[in-house]
Amino acid sequence: MSTFGFIAPEDIWSARSEQYFNQVLAGIEDAVAGAGHTVLTRAVASREEEMAAYRDWAARGTVAAVVLRDLVPEDPRPALLAELGLGHVLEGDVVQDGEAPSVTVDNAAVMRGVLDALRSRGLERIAHLGGPQGLVHSALRRGAYLDWCDTAGETPRTAEGDYTGDSGARALDALLTAADDGPDVLLADNDAMALGALERARLRGIAVPGTLSIVSWDDSMACQLHEPPLAALGAAPRATGAAVGRALSALVEQPPRVLHERRPQPVLLDRRTLRG
Repeated sequence: MSTFGFIAPEDIWSARSEQYFNQVLAGIEDAVAGAGHTVLTRAVASREEEMAAYRDWAARGTVAAVVLRDLVPEDPRPALLAELGLGHVLEGDVVQDGEAPSVTVDNAAVMRGVLDALRSRGLERIAHLGGPQGLVHSALRRGAYLDWCDTAGETPRTAEGDYTGDSGARALDALLTAADDGPDVLLADNDAMALGALERARLRGIAVPGTLSIVSWDDSMACQLHEPPLAALGAAPRATGAAVGRALSALVEQPPRVLHERRPQPVLLDRRTLRG
């Protein structure tokens, strides 16, 4: 039996909505338990704390491998894990795929697909509320959005948040004051920001979806149970976690197996915050 390490942001446990992390973690636990393995989770407040956790785990022999996600340009973590002799499974974008086991998605292709789907509904002034642009997947989504706007002849409308509901509310305020013609639809990079923008729209008296549609990149129970239910991309994060769990389990087999899985493109879940 092996133990695998999963690093989570410190605020995951008190988030107001069911974050993507929670669902991925549940999928990992489902998959590794079937092979007799366990998952050790540690919450950290910074990248420095995360790297200190890897050093501690390696020194104590606590975990056999870890999950690596949210890469940034010139990320020091892969080199550190190699130095420590800790295997890892990457959960990230297709452009980051390499020799290490991986579970990836094509963020740029997903962005192009959802933008085309929204435009087919007659929604043309599409705003993108992205996550921190220092994260590779966030930058890839933003780049694909800007390219799509250029090709479609649409004016880009962008804001950046930090994955919290408050940042979603602030971003909506900024987008509405930046131009005379506000967006038809706001596509937010996670559920918390989308829900924060939805609440701010309600407080401002903006009809959703009559005046403004709102779509979350991540689906969650919070999206599904909100009134009105929030439109989202059905990316099946628990299934993504299960794929990560299978890759972790394969990594500790004798002999080890290196698995690479590309996740399917998510579908747009049509709920009551989306018109057209």
